[in-house]
Amino acid sequence: MKVLFTSGGTEEPIDGVRRISNTSTGRTGAVLASYFAEKGANVTLIRSERAQAPEKNNSDTPPVSELTYISYSNLSDLLHSELAREHWDAVVHLAAVSDYTVDKVSVDGKPFPPGGPGKIGTGKDVILHLKPTAKILDSLREWSCNPTIKVVGFKLTDNADKNEAEVQVRAQFDRGIVDFVVHNELRSINAERHPASFWSHEGLLKETYTKNDMAGELFVLLEGELK
Repeated sequence: MKVLFTSGGTEEPIDGVRRISNTSTGRTGAVLASYFAEKGANVTLIRSERAQAPEKNNSDTPPVSELTYISYSNLSDLLHSELAREHWDAVVHLAAVSDYTVDKVSVDGKPFPPGGPGKIGTGKDVILHLKPTAKILDSLREWSCNPTIKVVGFKLTDNADKNEAEVQVRAQFDRGIVDFVVHNELRSINAERHPASFWSHEGLLKETYTKNDMAGELFVLLEGELK
């Protein structure tokens, strides 16, 4: 089984120092990628530069190949290239992708090129013009040279009840790309527990309560689909 994972969060540059980012750590992606490699899968993890790297496995386990990105455009280009170039059995998209990127920056009424060079001085009047990004998840199947690739999306909600969460999960299926969605509720996650629910087009499949259990369930699910 050959699986491509994404993890971490995109960072959209304002100047040479400042970026718009999110709170994703990439820890879940690192755990899943390591678990799949330990089970014998051929794994590549595309992670943000600041995201947690996979743990080094024992010498008998093939290592997880890694590629890194910073921005939305970096991640989009890497995924497009990997999916078009290689035959992947599945892509598991955990990366927290910005819904907006910096289009224009104005400093004291004058244009400033997004991403630098240089640092905008303290006390300046700064206006950011943001533009929406396209959903990377919606392009994964189109980019893939494997027409039967399995696409797994992740959906994180914040303070959503079960009905609200299901509506957001089903919205991913409605776009006609994903085969499975893994849902996490931010308020339910703590140091000991990382609840997840697994969904297919038909509805709820399974619930797990730790990252390791999540990894095991995802492996079994994809292994069964790819037999």
